[in-house]
Amino acid sequence: MADTEFVLSQDRMRSFIEEELSECIITKDDNLPTSRRPDRDLLEQLNLQLQQLFIKHPSFATDDFSFKPHEYSDGSRIFIVDQFAGSGHLKMLTLPLSGSGNTVFRVMLSYQSFFVCGDAHISPSTALKKFYSSAVASAKKGTKRLELWPGRSMWFEQVLLKSRADVFKTVRASFRRS
Repeated sequence: MADTEFVLSQDRMRSFIEEELSECIITKDDNLPTSRRPDRDLLEQLNLQLQQLFIKHPSFATDDFSFKPHEYSDGSRIFIVDQFAGSGHLKMLTLPLSGSGNTVFRVMLSYQSFFVCGDAHISPSTALKKFYSSAVASAKKGTKRLELWPGRSMWFEQVLLKSRADVFKTVRASFRRS
Protein backbone atom coordinates (compact mmCIF):
# COMPACT_ATOMS: atom_id res chain seq x y z
CA MET A 1 0.00 0.00 0.00
CA ALA A 2 1.15 3.50 -0.75
CA ASP A 3 -0.29 6.71 0.61
CA THR A 4 0.58 10.40 0.67
CA GLU A 5 -1.11 13.12 2.70
CA PHE A 6 -1.59 16.76 1.78
CA VAL A 7 -3.15 19.95 3.09
CA LEU A 8 -4.62 21.91 0.19
CA SER A 9 -6.68 25.07 -0.22
CA GLN A 10 -10.15 24.88 -1.69
CA ASP A 11 -8.90 26.39 -4.98
CA ARG A 12 -5.97 23.98 -5.19
CA MET A 13 -8.22 21.02 -4.40
CA ARG A 14 -10.61 22.04 -7.17
CA SER A 15 -7.82 22.52 -9.72
CA PHE A 16 -6.21 19.19 -8.74
CA ILE A 17 -9.49 17.35 -9.36
CA GLU A 18 -10.25 19.25 -12.58
CA GLU A 19 -6.75 18.84 -14.02
CA GLU A 20 -5.52 15.49 -12.74
CA LEU A 21 -8.76 13.53 -12.36
CA SER A 22 -10.83 14.89 -15.27
CA GLU A 23 -10.55 11.65 -17.27
CA CYS A 24 -11.28 9.47 -14.25
CA ILE A 25 -14.44 7.76 -13.09
CA ILE A 26 -15.12 8.44 -9.41
CA THR A 27 -17.54 6.83 -6.97
CA LYS A 28 -18.25 6.53 -3.26
CA ASP A 29 -20.54 4.67 -0.88
CA ASP A 30 -23.95 6.19 -1.59
CA ASN A 31 -27.70 5.71 -1.94
CA LEU A 32 -27.27 4.64 -5.57
CA PRO A 33 -24.52 2.49 -7.10
CA THR A 34 -23.26 5.13 -9.52
CA SER A 35 -19.91 6.37 -10.73
CA ARG A 36 -19.20 9.50 -12.72
CA ARG A 37 -16.62 11.94 -13.94
CA PRO A 38 -15.74 14.73 -11.50
CA ASP A 39 -18.26 17.58 -11.64
CA ARG A 40 -19.46 20.61 -9.69
CA ASP A 41 -21.72 18.46 -7.46
CA LEU A 42 -18.77 16.36 -6.39
CA LEU A 43 -16.74 19.45 -5.55
CA GLU A 44 -19.63 20.82 -3.48
CA GLN A 45 -19.99 17.53 -1.60
CA LEU A 46 -16.32 17.64 -0.63
CA ASN A 47 -17.00 20.82 1.33
CA LEU A 48 -19.68 19.17 3.48
CA GLN A 49 -17.95 16.33 5.31
CA LEU A 50 -15.36 13.58 5.17
CA GLN A 51 -15.53 11.83 1.81
CA GLN A 52 -13.97 8.53 0.74
CA LEU A 53 -13.69 8.49 -3.04
CA PHE A 54 -12.65 5.64 -5.30
CA ILE A 55 -10.94 6.59 -8.56
CA LYS A 56 -10.35 4.68 -11.80
CA HIS A 57 -8.43 6.03 -14.78
CA PRO A 58 -8.58 4.35 -18.21
CA SER A 59 -4.79 3.93 -18.18
CA PHE A 60 -5.06 1.25 -15.49
CA ALA A 61 -8.71 0.14 -15.25
CA THR A 62 -11.43 -0.38 -17.82
CA ASP A 63 -13.79 -2.33 -15.56
CA ASP A 64 -16.68 -0.84 -13.60
CA PHE A 65 -16.79 -0.48 -9.85
CA SER A 66 -18.47 -3.27 -7.93
CA PHE A 67 -21.05 -2.37 -5.25
CA LYS A 68 -22.57 -4.34 -2.40
CA PRO A 69 -25.96 -3.33 -0.95
CA HIS A 70 -25.95 -2.75 2.79
CA GLU A 71 -29.09 -2.44 4.89
CA TYR A 72 -28.99 -0.75 8.29
CA SER A 73 -31.10 -1.84 11.25
CA ASP A 74 -33.47 1.09 10.68
CA GLY A 75 -34.23 -0.24 7.18
CA SER A 76 -32.27 2.40 5.28
CA ARG A 77 -29.99 1.13 2.57
CA ILE A 78 -26.79 2.22 0.83
CA PHE A 79 -24.48 0.73 -1.75
CA ILE A 80 -20.92 0.18 -0.56
CA VAL A 81 -18.00 0.03 -2.98
CA ASP A 82 -16.32 -3.38 -2.92
CA GLN A 83 -12.82 -2.10 -2.23
CA PHE A 84 -11.10 -5.30 -3.33
CA ALA A 85 -13.03 -6.19 -6.51
CA GLY A 86 -11.67 -5.35 -9.92
CA SER A 87 -8.46 -4.43 -11.65
CA GLY A 88 -7.59 -1.61 -9.26
CA HIS A 89 -8.37 1.92 -8.14
CA LEU A 90 -6.98 4.77 -6.11
CA LYS A 91 -8.63 5.92 -2.92
CA MET A 92 -8.85 9.57 -1.90
CA LEU A 93 -9.97 10.62 1.57
CA THR A 94 -10.87 14.28 1.94
CA LEU A 95 -11.69 16.12 5.14
CA PRO A 96 -12.73 19.78 4.97
CA LEU A 97 -11.32 21.83 7.85
CA SER A 98 -12.67 25.17 8.94
CA GLY A 99 -10.73 27.82 10.73
CA SER A 100 -10.16 31.48 10.12
CA GLY A 101 -10.64 31.96 6.41
CA ASN A 102 -11.58 29.61 3.59
CA THR A 103 -11.93 25.87 3.95
CA VAL A 104 -8.77 23.80 3.65
CA PHE A 105 -8.65 20.08 2.98
CA ARG A 106 -6.77 17.27 4.58
CA VAL A 107 -6.31 14.85 1.68
CA MET A 108 -4.89 11.33 1.54
CA LEU A 109 -4.27 9.68 -1.82
CA SER A 110 -3.54 5.95 -1.73
CA TYR A 111 -3.81 2.53 -3.29
CA GLN A 112 -3.97 -0.85 -1.58
CA SER A 113 -1.58 -3.78 -1.84
CA PHE A 114 -3.90 -6.12 -3.79
CA PHE A 115 -7.21 -6.45 -5.62
CA VAL A 116 -9.36 -9.46 -6.50
CA CYS A 117 -9.98 -9.93 -10.21
CA GLY A 118 -12.10 -13.02 -10.86
CA ASP A 119 -10.76 -15.54 -8.35
CA ALA A 120 -7.20 -14.25 -8.34
CA HIS A 121 -5.43 -11.82 -6.06
CA ILE A 122 -3.57 -9.32 -8.21
CA SER A 123 -1.01 -6.69 -7.31
CA PRO A 124 -1.58 -3.07 -8.30
CA SER A 125 -0.57 -2.69 -11.95
CA THR A 126 2.43 -0.71 -13.10
CA ALA A 127 0.01 1.68 -14.82
CA LEU A 128 -1.89 2.26 -11.54
CA LYS A 129 1.36 2.94 -9.69
CA LYS A 130 2.49 5.30 -12.45
CA PHE A 131 -0.81 7.22 -12.36
CA TYR A 132 -0.59 7.43 -8.54
CA SER A 133 2.98 8.77 -8.73
CA SER A 134 1.97 11.34 -11.33
CA ALA A 135 -1.03 12.50 -9.26
CA VAL A 136 1.10 12.76 -6.12
CA ALA A 137 3.80 14.72 -7.97
CA SER A 138 1.15 17.12 -9.25
CA ALA A 139 -0.38 17.59 -5.80
CA LYS A 140 3.09 18.14 -4.28
CA LYS A 141 3.86 21.13 -6.50
CA GLY A 142 4.15 24.22 -4.36
CA THR A 143 4.02 22.28 -1.09
CA LYS A 144 6.36 21.87 1.83
CA ARG A 145 6.66 18.76 3.98
CA LEU A 146 6.09 19.51 7.65
CA GLU A 147 6.22 17.18 10.61
CA LEU A 148 3.02 17.25 12.67
CA TRP A 149 4.70 15.22 15.40
CA PRO A 150 7.55 12.67 15.36
CA GLY A 151 6.94 10.11 12.64
CA ARG A 152 3.95 11.92 11.08
CA SER A 153 4.32 14.51 8.34
CA MET A 154 2.17 15.95 5.57
CA TRP A 155 2.69 18.09 2.47
CA PHE A 156 1.30 21.61 3.12
CA GLU A 157 0.48 23.98 0.30
CA GLN A 158 2.94 26.86 0.78
CA VAL A 159 0.37 29.51 -0.12
CA LEU A 160 -1.70 28.31 2.85
CA LEU A 161 1.27 28.47 5.19
CA LYS A 162 1.77 32.12 4.22
CA SER A 163 -1.89 33.18 4.16
CA ARG A 164 -3.31 31.22 7.10
CA ALA A 165 -1.19 31.37 10.21
CA ASP A 166 -3.54 28.89 11.94
CA VAL A 167 -3.42 26.14 9.28
CA PHE A 168 -0.77 23.99 10.97
CA LYS A 169 -2.59 24.17 14.31
CA THR A 170 -5.96 23.50 12.63
CA VAL A 171 -4.62 20.37 10.93
CA ARG A 172 -3.07 19.03 14.13
CA ALA A 173 -6.33 19.62 16.00
CA SER A 174 -8.27 17.70 13.33
CA PHE A 175 -6.50 14.49 14.31
CA ARG A 176 -7.82 14.78 17.85
CA ARG A 177 -11.39 15.04 16.55
CA SER A 178 -11.25 12.36 13.87
